[in-house]
Amino acid sequence: MRTTAIKCVIVAAGSSTRLRPLTDMLPKCLLPLAGKTILQRTIENLLGAKITKIAIVIGFEGERIRSFLKHQFPSLRIHCILNPNFATTNNAYSLLLARDFFLESKSKEKKDDRLLVLDSDIIFHEGVLQLLERNSDENRLAVRVNGPHDAEEVRVCIGEAGCISMIGKDVLPAQSYGESVGIELLKHESALVLFEVLKRRVAAKGGRTEYYEAAFQEMIDAGVKITAVDVSEFPTIEIDSPADLEFAERVIIPSIESRSNVRV
Repeated sequence: MRTTAIKCVIVAAGSSTRLRPLTDMLPKCLLPLAGKTILQRTIENLLGAKITKIAIVIGFEGERIRSFLKHQFPSLRIHCILNPNFATTNNAYSLLLARDFFLESKSKEKKDDRLLVLDSDIIFHEGVLQLLERNSDENRLAVRVNGPHDAEEVRVCIGEAGCISMIGKDVLPAQSYGESVGIELLKHESALVLFEVLKRRVAAKGGRTEYYEAAFQEMIDAGVKITAVDVSEFPTIEIDSPADLEFAERVIIPSIESRSNVRV
């Protein structure tokens, strides 16, 4: 049973140039797949896991995302956080903008919320969230170990007790344990460290255009333990190309639907 609340940040500010012309006027997360948008599937998974404290960082065509959320989830309060500099920044900058959402509290009591970080372009089975929630005393990052891998992936190496020693696109395939699928669940104190690292790196030259995994690497180097959780048993895919869209619709979504009653 969950003992702490979870706040989720969905990062969705980018313009997804690799999917043009499909994304000329449409954020990637609003691309339809088998009758539902990617974002709708993500939020339905969150609600299925009883996660209702949700923020989404928007930028490119952000008003389309706002309108979609109001229409599709009218009774759900989702915080939209604008990244006005989306064209010149990367997801580390976008994630930093969600700091106040994570820290805000209506009470004066010490909060122990955990932080769930989600990329907005992932099709995944709800079971992934269940696996990550299994141990509230760990920082946990979803990794797909099995299946084909390619050069575009964010890869991880692991060391002692399954903790991540390296993360990033520069991890060599021969060193890699698997692909980081873009879903991370951090303890409260580690989330605070993450935002401080992001703040400092963004203030420094180059930090504005980094992926947030660079901040994870700094935390790991400083001794913060992040456990790699193999989620290969559940279908997941990051949508980067038209081929990914086709494969998701043909293979991943039917596989998710066939396992819709699977619990872990």
